Amino acid sequence: MRTRLPLAFLLAMVLGPASGQPAPAQCARPPVPAGTPLFAGSLIPPGYLHTDGSQIVSADGLPVRIASVGWFTGFENPAASIAKMIRLGFNTVRIEWFNATMPADLIKIDPVVAAAKQYGLKVILDHHADEGGGACDSQQPNGLPIDSGPGTNETDGCGHRGSVTIGRFVQDWKTVAAHFAGNSTVIGFDLHNEPLHYDGQSTWGDGGVTDLRLMYQEAGNAIQAVNPGALIIAEGPQHYKTNFVGTAPAPYGDLSLAGRFPVKLKIPNQIVYSVHSYPAKQSGFNGPDSGPQAIANMNADFGYLVMENIAPVWIGEMGASMETAAERAWAQTLVDYMNGKAPGGPRFSGNQQGMSGDWWAWGTFDRDYPYGTLNNLGLPRPEQRAIYSQLTQRPICVPVSQRPEERVD
Repeated sequence: MRTRLPLAFLLAMVLGPASGQPAPAQCARPPVPAGTPLFAGSLIPPGYLHTDGSQIVSADGLPVRIASVGWFTGFENPAASIAKMIRLGFNTVRIEWFNATMPADLIKIDPVVAAAKQYGLKVILDHHADEGGGACDSQQPNGLPIDSGPGTNETDGCGHRGSVTIGRFVQDWKTVAAHFAGNSTVIGFDLHNEPLHYDGQSTWGDGGVTDLRLMYQEAGNAIQAVNPGALIIAEGPQHYKTNFVGTAPAPYGDLSLAGRFPVKLKIPNQIVYSVHSYPAKQSGFNGPDSGPQAIANMNADFGYLVMENIAPVWIGEMGASMETAAERAWAQTLVDYMNGKAPGGPRFSGNQQGMSGDWWAWGTFDRDYPYGTLNNLGLPRPEQRAIYSQLTQRPICVPVSQRPEERVD
């Protein structure tokens, strides 16, 4: 049954109770599809997104925050999971695909996208690895988006013979992008998961056969040719010892040269850079992952892009089981950094949103680390929720003249 709710009730849902300061009269929940649950005050407005300096913005230029969760297994009842994701404050889900399992991966993803569209959730698709399997389900050890052709040793580093040349990498991305062309539920394409830049692996800006920036440009332009609305997400390569400019370790991903050598696409204002962050227990990084030195390292590796208003950065994976004091310190340092509250880190003002992020991972994984977001009863783990709940999108202000008639189920 459809029920029309009074505007005052909708405003209260988005803005919360009065706190002595008058609520901005121009703020209301942005339009969302019919059928969206009442708790969806943090959803991204309909349509595609683009960038404006360090901000990701809606088609109307309103800053938005991608508050996503990674989902890589258990797609049997996507509608129920997506409704629960929204209830927990997520507005986007990140889903992986592999070259070796194409086009079967698209068949798996289609019902998720359809359910997400019904509820107003957005989707980001991530090229996770070439062949997949074993260790390559997490990170491809050869450090590249490809495993065959110039710059490779014809393997993926997991014992699989390579089959993905730069040509196939680009063509498969073009196939994925064309499959979802015109469907603004799929707002972005994460070009490759966790590249590496140890010796003989990815480089950045040198023009060689392992230049990750050039690979991203070729794939990004191919995607834009068939799906011009989507965000193109470019991850920096990891190196636990040093970034490209020699100023800090880069366990998150190294974007230290992205300001000098940016990914340039034919359609501008659609590049979002990305890094991943985990505590030492998960990542194996032996350096500081909390406190002032961690903040300084983040500034050097990627934060300067935000601080200098060059481009947005999305923390494309982050997560921990939150069992130890060290994990809690890592989490609070990162959350404060993303929210503009870390001493010496980025700052956000006015209508700006904090840095976007993606919590890893949706589901129940008691035998893995980090544990999934849900316990064995299907309920959210409170110790994790206490962290990712700090990363949800602040209310989006919509001018009075643009407010649609609000209807919800």
